[in-house]
Amino acid sequence: MPKGATDWMLDTRQWPGTVAEYADQLPAMTETLLSDPRHLFRSYTAAEINRMMAAQDPRSLPAP
Repeated sequence: MPKGATDWMLDTRQWPGTVAEYADQLPAMTETLLSDPRHLFRSYTAAEINRMMAAQDPRSLPAP
């Protein structure tokens, strides 16, 4: 696994929250990535994806 990856990235059954939380976070993170071309065409590390998925509102995270 790449540096910063967690088990849930390869097996969603390992997600630390509920299925409903996981289902809510995916569209929120996708909305953030599609909100601006600079997000879409940028390479994200596994650690950054994990940080966005763990945030209550990925849109409120500052850019790294």
